[in-house]
Amino acid sequence: MPYTDLLKPEASQQTLLKWQKTVDLMAKIFSVPAAFVVQKKEDGFVVMIASNQEENPYPAGGFIPQETNIFCKHVVANNCNLYEQHASANYQWDDNPEVANDGFESYLGVPIHWPNGESFGTLCVMDFKPTNYDAPLVEFIEHLRDMLEDDLVMIERYSKIKAIAMQDPLTEVLNRRATEILGEHKRDIALKLGGALYCVFLDLDGFKPINDSYGHKIGDQVLQSLAEALKATSGEDDIIGRYGGDEFLAIVQRDNEEAVNEFIFQSEANFYQVLKEKKLPKCGFSAGFAKSNSKFESMASLFARADKYMYQKKMT
Repeated sequence: MPYTDLLKPEASQQTLLKWQKTVDLMAKIFSVPAAFVVQKKEDGFVVMIASNQEENPYPAGGFIPQETNIFCKHVVANNCNLYEQHASANYQWDDNPEVANDGFESYLGVPIHWPNGESFGTLCVMDFKPTNYDAPLVEFIEHLRDMLEDDLVMIERYSKIKAIAMQDPLTEVLNRRATEILGEHKRDIALKLGGALYCVFLDLDGFKPINDSYGHKIGDQVLQSLAEALKATSGEDDIIGRYGGDEFLAIVQRDNEEAVNEFIFQSEANFYQVLKEKKLPKCGFSAGFAKSNSKFESMASLFARADKYMYQKKMT
């Protein structure tokens, strides 16, 4: 998928809504009338996200031709932050319509990059009066920029997943490879923010006798029921995948091991309920988990540690 297509509205509504909240919050923190995500295009710049304020003269969707002397153009061209405290006192901006026509005096913008390092555009705040931001505010906008770039990485990884058949066709959860790709991203974000990420490895108990006694059609329904139960238990930031056969994975962000055990307990209760409602044979599962401690550990290694713990519990 071309990078320019990654943020088409129909493909990433959730991301765009998140960015809107980020820009609105940024405008409040800086106490400014306007904040934006501006995207670089081949022929100019597009206001992708605009803060929702009456004083903001630039709505989302506005286009600025490439030849126009605007602040964001300089951020992209130089690939570095730009902080203009008092624009009307700087002759460089005499022909900048943001200054000459709309009366903006202050601009702070940082570059945003696509996952491959190419320029995406800018994240910026603008004010009608001169400003004097201190270092923590500059660090704050850089941190928000990093979060947007993390979202672009996630969107790119989602596009890769589609190319390798994201779903397990039987259970309609992610397949093993897709779980690895998304798990890597979730792990990187969790470690960056100081959170805890766990891999839960689940294996059905007594599944072969069910297949032998009731047939593969019923066996498939049992697998589908476990996937349904896991999805019902998981939160919107969790990842559910099928490892293979009767083995499943859950990548979950939880505060501690007690919360992970609660996830397993609730998944088991939901599984029993689904089986009962569908009048399927009784079946349980064994589960073990492992905590991700390093971005340098592969997801395959994390899966293996969780599998080992699951097997130990299964044998006791």
